[in-house]
Amino acid sequence: MRQRSISAVGVVIVGLVPALMGGPVFAAVLAILCLIGMHEYNAMARRVGNDIAPIGLAVLPGFALAAAFDGGSQALLGVCALAAGIPLVWAMFRPDLEGALVDWALSAAGILYLGLPLFAAIALRQSAGDINANWLDNLARWLSLGWDTDPRGLAWLLLVIVVTWLGDTFAYLVGRAAGKRPLIPRISPKKTVEGLAGGLAGAAITGAVAVALFGLGIPWWGGLIAGLLIGIVGVFGDLSESLMKRQAAIKDSGTLIPGHGGMLDRLDALLFTWTAGWFVATLFDRWF
Repeated sequence: MRQRSISAVGVVIVGLVPALMGGPVFAAVLAILCLIGMHEYNAMARRVGNDIAPIGLAVLPGFALAAAFDGGSQALLGVCALAAGIPLVWAMFRPDLEGALVDWALSAAGILYLGLPLFAAIALRQSAGDINANWLDNLARWLSLGWDTDPRGLAWLLLVIVVTWLGDTFAYLVGRAAGKRPLIPRISPKKTVEGLAGGLAGAAITGAVAVALFGLGIPWWGGLIAGLLIGIVGVFGDLSESLMKRQAAIKDSGTLIPGHGGMLDRLDALLFTWTAGWFVATLFDRWF
């Protein structure tokens, strides 16, 4: 338990400090974390397929570069094309084509699985605009190293992170205390309907509090809706990684983080909520 708690503190520091700093630091740290996740994904995919193209490790940073340099939709489309095309070319030069189609699909899916959230998280952090929370604005200015602080992007990113983390925490606590009905036992036997309800309630409440705490200038009920939407997507992110681990017949994606498993075990829900949060932030900033 002590080791797990120490690891949890380390995860929070690694996750939040680069987010507060923004700029190239956040982009670089997030790219490294996703590359570790890509390595873990490839190891899982090899238990299902055969020759999973390691070239994905070279393509993945392209998503970070496309977002960091504000490449827009054209840059994103180009990197997605590489994600699908390069593993296909790799498969063409294999000496044995048996299972090549499955291996190509697994390789391309893995790059997109991690690359699109990587792009979304960096793009979200760089969202322009101001906030009403001077404490957060000042903290971002203090930690930045001369680049744009993008306080509104920071506020939205923090909202997504805390909604995801606290929603998962509420789901665990409620499920442990009152969980009786399994949610999808063939994928994740320990998750319950009661835990799901508790997690979504926690995500919605966290969203309502976060919009005020981070000075986004959105009504509390708007934060409630944003938190609920992000929380729902986070559940599918969690279940998706559980499905992959079950297919690969493993308990954890890796052993990188003592007491917590691998990097994907920590990023599973965030890989979905970063993307959802980017869309939610864009829509809500237009509506409110």
